[in-house]
Amino acid sequence: MISTNLSDEARRFAVDSFRSHWLLFALVGGVFVIGAAVAIFVPALSSIAPNEVLGLVLLLVGLAQIVQSGKMQQTVLFAWCLALGGVAAIGGVLVYIEPFPGIVIKTLVMALVFALHGLTQIAFAAKVRRLPGWYWFALAGVAAMLAAALLVMKLPYSRSFTPATVGGVSLGVTGWAYFTVALVARRT
Repeated sequence: MISTNLSDEARRFAVDSFRSHWLLFALVGGVFVIGAAVAIFVPALSSIAPNEVLGLVLLLVGLAQIVQSGKMQQTVLFAWCLALGGVAAIGGVLVYIEPFPGIVIKTLVMALVFALHGLTQIAFAAKVRRLPGWYWFALAGVAAMLAAALLVMKLPYSRSFTPATVGGVSLGVTGWAYFTVALVARRT
């Protein structure tokens, strides 16, 4: 009986947190979707290096999540949003400045960033699993893990299919998750 009451209270608190900040979550989702489009299309349409584009996009979405966490300081989701943003922002800086020599190491750094982001998203999904639509965050985490695996497999890349394309698809799924869960929470 007590565990049911606690789970109902935890669910209600998560739903209330998402409902009260639904617009912020939707805006972060929009930033992710725009970032995904930039990561996918800019390297294919320009001479800008895909790694630089992906690094800047990761930094941008990470900063958006950190700003989001600052607006949620009084909620249980603060630490999770901060962790998700921190992983993306730090990873973006590492991918952009390329402190490691060699393409193999650079690709492994990108894969590590996506793997960590995926694991953090899966943990976040587990934290908010009582929220309607929580599985979108789990799916986004799986997409990030799949992106990490594809980067490690070193697929044959071309001008239109780059590591930024793989990362962009993962970021797009994450954006969709934020946007969808925000709208579901708003209606709940």
